[in-house]
Amino acid sequence: MRLDAFLKKSLLIKRRELANQLCDEGMVRVNGVPRKASHDLKVQDEIEFPLYNRVLKVRVLSLPEGNVKKADQWSLFEVLEDKRLPLDLGYGDEDPFAAPSKPPRNH
Repeated sequence: MRLDAFLKKSLLIKRRELANQLCDEGMVRVNGVPRKASHDLKVQDEIEFPLYNRVLKVRVLSLPEGNVKKADQWSLFEVLEDKRLPLDLGYGDEDPFAAPSKPPRNH
């Protein structure tokens, strides 16, 4: 199943257009490697992507066939990590997967 279709059908991202945009910008990583929207996902793949003020890392447990009910979405993936980012952090040219830089210390 295509990466963008999984993100949409699993209800991780509400619109497939947004999933495509994140993939095109190299913001979606599968098993640590940035992938395009057309990447073929497999069970046990790990997906990491930014969404608003957080970075989610999930493991694919199963691939959906047809439409998915909201109550059934949790059978498709397992959340491995949910990092919250400060609201004032813009993505711009920064890598949302990089460790946050330490503020300068005043002596």
